[in-house]
Amino acid sequence: MWASWSGSSWPKSETAASPWKGHVVKTRVLRFGSLTSPLARSQSQAFIDNIHEEIPGLSSQLTLLPDEVPGEDTQNEVFTATSQSQVRRLAGMLVSGQIDAVVLEAADLPLLPPEGTDILCSPPRVTPFDAYLNRQGQIMDEMEPGSRVGVMSVRARAQMQYLWPEINFQLMHGGIDRAMETHLRHSEIDGLILPAAATEHLGIQGIVAEIFAPDFILPGSGQGTLVVLGRIGDEESREALRPLHCSATLVEITAEMAFRRRMISDMDIPVGVLAQVQGDEVVITGSTGACVNRVSVNGPVEKAEEVGLGLAQQILSSGEALVDLLEADFPDGLPPEDEEFLDGDDDDLDEDPDENRVETLDAEIAALDEEDDLSDPDEYRP
Repeated sequence: MWASWSGSSWPKSETAASPWKGHVVKTRVLRFGSLTSPLARSQSQAFIDNIHEEIPGLSSQLTLLPDEVPGEDTQNEVFTATSQSQVRRLAGMLVSGQIDAVVLEAADLPLLPPEGTDILCSPPRVTPFDAYLNRQGQIMDEMEPGSRVGVMSVRARAQMQYLWPEINFQLMHGGIDRAMETHLRHSEIDGLILPAAATEHLGIQGIVAEIFAPDFILPGSGQGTLVVLGRIGDEESREALRPLHCSATLVEITAEMAFRRRMISDMDIPVGVLAQVQGDEVVITGSTGACVNRVSVNGPVEKAEEVGLGLAQQILSSGEALVDLLEADFPDGLPPEDEEFLDGDDDDLDEDPDENRVETLDAEIAALDEEDDLSDPDEYRP
C-alpha cells in the first residue's frame, strides 16, 4: 500500500460480518453531497465506490456542491478537507433534506455533531499517521537547515519543531488542497506534512518521502478516519450503510473526540491523541506540545467516551500541559513584559485575555469538571 514505507501497516479493524454483499437492498437512492475540492470529492467518490462493491443493490448518487462560503472565511482556518463553516453549511443541507449524507474527515468534525445530524457510518480506519511529502524524495533528516516545511496544525508543528529545530515549519491555512497548491504549483515551501490517508485519497503516494509512526509523531484526533454524517432519525440510511460500518472505528473516534472536547480544543492547540481497540478494550494515548510526556489509559469499549475524558483529565492536571497550551498562543515566544504590569498595575488584565491564558484555562477546566459526569476519575488510570 505504501511503496515508500517499509514499516508494518496499521492493524485494520474488522468490519462486522457482511451477508449483504451481492444482495439487493431495497431502499431509496442515497443522495451524497460533496464540496468540489479535490480531497472532498475524492473521499466521497471512494466511499461511494465501496458502496457499489459491497452493496451493489444500493443506489447512490453524488452531487457536487459549489462552495458558497466566502474564500476569506476559510483561508484563515486550519482544517483538513472541510472547514467548520463549510461543515455547518453541509449540515444545514442535511437537516433540510436537500441531501442524505456527507462524507467527512473525522478530524474536521466539530466538537459536537451539528444540530440535527448524527454519524450514520464509520468505515474501517486506514493509516492514521503523518506523512512527509518532498518532490526530491528527501526525508526530514536530509533537509537543509532553514528549509521551509508546511504543516496542517499546531500539533504537527510543535512535535516537528522539537525533533528538527533547524527547520522552519510553517502553519498552512485553508485546508490540504490549498497547501498542495502552495507546495507543488508555486513551490513556496520545500516540503509538506499531511495525514497519510489524505495522500492516498489524492493519489500522490509517489511523492511521500516518509511516514511517521505514532511512537515518533502522535497524530491528531480522528486522523485516518472518514465518517458519514446524516440526519438524526434516518434509520433507513443507517441500516443501508451497515455493511460498511466498523464498530471498532466508531469506538476509537468516540474516545478521541471526547479527549479533544475535554482539552478545550475548539481552537487549534498542540494536542496529539490516538485510540486503538484491542479486544474488548480501547487504549488511548495523548499528550500536549512536543508530545514527549505521553499518558496512556485503557477501559472497556462500552465506555469509550469516559476513557477519553479520563485521559484528558489526567493530562490537564499537569502544569506542563498548561504551559504547552499557553505556548500555542505564542509560538514565537511570549511578548515583552509590560512595565505597568511590573509596577503592580493589574488594571489591564481583563483587557488582554492572552496575558491570563493559564488562569483562563484553569477556569475552563474547572467548569468542565462540573459539567462532565466522571463519577470515579480513578477508574481509568495508566
